[in-house]
Amino acid sequence: MKYLGLWAVKQVNVNSAPRHVLEAALTFGSAANAPKIATEIIRIRQTKPFTDIEDLKKGVFQYSDAIDKCKDFLTTTSTVFTIRVTAVSGVAKATIVAAVTKDGNKVKQIGIVSD
Repeated sequence: MKYLGLWAVKQVNVNSAPRHVLEAALTFGSAANAPKIATEIIRIRQTKPFTDIEDLKKGVFQYSDAIDKCKDFLTTTSTVFTIRVTAVSGVAKATIVAAVTKDGNKVKQIGIVSD
């Protein structure tokens, strides 16, 4: 479950997570239905983000039992963000990804990965 622990957080934001990350978190609720649930979540969030987990359960009500089983791994807000910077000069290219946490107005660096 590398997607859940990448930056030392255990919750996935259902409003912004990519499909493969959603599927990884939803596997805890139903491995067989995780892809279907992720598809429904992505479809719904394109028009209106989920406000909380109860709203999520109502939105994908046919899978509410599966959502309930993995709700400890799901959230509708984020406190961890990544910043990706790519610099190009001629044929040279460098990319850096920084992870930060935000609590109110306080931002703290978690880590930086460069290639």
